[in-house]
Amino acid sequence: MRALVVIGLLVAAVVAMCWARPAVAPDAAPPRFTYVTTARQLGVIGYRDPIGVVSPDGTKIAYTEGRRIRVMPIGGGAPHTLAAGNGQIRYLNWIDNSHIAAEDTGAANRWWTYDVMSTDRQPLWGAKDIGNEAEGGSPVHVNDLRQLVWSGDGRWVAAIAAGNDGPALWRITADGTRGARKRNSGRPSAPAWSPAGDIACVHSEGGRPRLSIPCSEPLIRMEPDVDVIGPVAFSPDGSTVYFASPNASGEMVELWSLERSSNRARRLTSFARDAYAPSVAADGTTVFKVQSYRTFVADAPASSGATRQLTSFQAETPSWHPAQPRLAVTYGTWRRVVDDAKYPDIAQEIGVIEAKDGPPAAAPLEIIARSDSEDQAMAWSPNGRWIAFHSHREMSDDIWLRPTAGGAPDKRITFLGRGAEVGWPRWSPDGKTVLLDGARKGDGRSVIYTIGVDQETGTLTSDLREVSAVGFDGDITHAEWLPGSNAVIAIAKESPGRHAIITMPIAGGRPAVVHRFATEHDFPGLGVSSDGRDVAFTAPATDGFFQIFRMPIAGGDPVQVTTDPSHKSQPAWSPDGARIAFTVWSYEAAFWSIPPDS
Repeated sequence: MRALVVIGLLVAAVVAMCWARPAVAPDAAPPRFTYVTTARQLGVIGYRDPIGVVSPDGTKIAYTEGRRIRVMPIGGGAPHTLAAGNGQIRYLNWIDNSHIAAEDTGAANRWWTYDVMSTDRQPLWGAKDIGNEAEGGSPVHVNDLRQLVWSGDGRWVAAIAAGNDGPALWRITADGTRGARKRNSGRPSAPAWSPAGDIACVHSEGGRPRLSIPCSEPLIRMEPDVDVIGPVAFSPDGSTVYFASPNASGEMVELWSLERSSNRARRLTSFARDAYAPSVAADGTTVFKVQSYRTFVADAPASSGATRQLTSFQAETPSWHPAQPRLAVTYGTWRRVVDDAKYPDIAQEIGVIEAKDGPPAAAPLEIIARSDSEDQAMAWSPNGRWIAFHSHREMSDDIWLRPTAGGAPDKRITFLGRGAEVGWPRWSPDGKTVLLDGARKGDGRSVIYTIGVDQETGTLTSDLREVSAVGFDGDITHAEWLPGSNAVIAIAKESPGRHAIITMPIAGGRPAVVHRFATEHDFPGLGVSSDGRDVAFTAPATDGFFQIFRMPIAGGDPVQVTTDPSHKSQPAWSPDGARIAFTVWSYEAAFWSIPPDS
């Protein structure tokens, strides 16, 4: 009898536990998807995914490729290209069926309006201050706004603006004459208008992003209780909300929907890469994107020849060991749930591979740096005793130092801070100085810096110093040492779509231009032969791909090194001069639509 009682109690307990736990609805049949188009980015480092948004009437899609916006019928057809921006277009939204607002990260005016049938663009709201209707409230400048989204009736704009106490939600008239900061707690993001005229947003609670409708109201408790990754979009009747959420492994995000009447959430997609960024038309057509980011490290004979794949795992930014046939690489998954939603935590680590014939490496031979933040682009000292590398640790963007043999903690040696966009360090041939590029605090321009480091002891011997490029007006995005440790060769962006390779004394001075060329690929790096006679760089070839070229630094015609049909970047010349390593990459976003009746 006692045994039966015990069994009965156990059964009752199990039933109670099951009753108390929130039920997770099984995934229903997936909706029907229709392929729309693919946007192709023009580089790896420094880029974000292409953006695509369906027009309010559901007839067109606007999407980005680098600094260009393309508009095409959603049912297929030739895209119409709008006026080019100065920098990457990282955000856009439809104002109405004929006009688009877009964020240009390379222009003095951040926000622009485009007529989809015109070849011109205009600064949004005249790039002015927006009055604050709140009593005693300070105005906000249009350049300080982010994530602009227009209401369905076209009368209002919701936006996020940075304030002294963190990001704040603003509600602004469509003509930009006045606005008001909405009361909110936490850190709102991804604003979206509901059909009823409420502004929804994503809020964090205990470090987990949740949906709030209206923004800053109590968070919605979904079943299952999943994270919400923006952007967010509503169905025309407001009954359904679309968003992204991490998959079971937490590595990628999938598209989800929320039924507001029951707060039941449903996963809609199952892709190998990130699926997110929904937008919804008035007829209920939903458009979202699937990211595809593929990279691996390869090399080829410096004299030109077949490409040899060196990694089968995702890797980039190769740099050679000074005495061994080894390469340091950056590797990782580059997943959105970390890279964008939790910036500056980025899924990038540093490892070492062997440069040899045979099957490509399936994993790093040695792991150098693996943290929650971005770790990338290391360089060995000439004697092999020290490693300098780039990291976002401590909420910064700086260069760190560590002994190759271990025995001492990593040491931060620059203090440019968060947002400085520090590049890839390089050690001088004499082992006395580390070279890097980074954003100058005064104006944000990318310039060259040096810092003295003793390669025997790792001791800092001089402070960080800017290398002044006299009379040169360009952003220097990477530099390499020339023999003798007295001069460098660098690549710089002189203007949108125009790059230059220059040499200059390490003490500073007027640069000499080696080569000028047209390219839309920013941050491509460059390599130099150990004898200092030739430079390797990335440029568009006649086959439509970014290929590796080499040319004499003293002058001459470029010679194409690689010819296989794939994009290349970040060339690194081996110490013996025989081979050039590089990154092979493909960076795309495929846009898909879901019909209203799915």
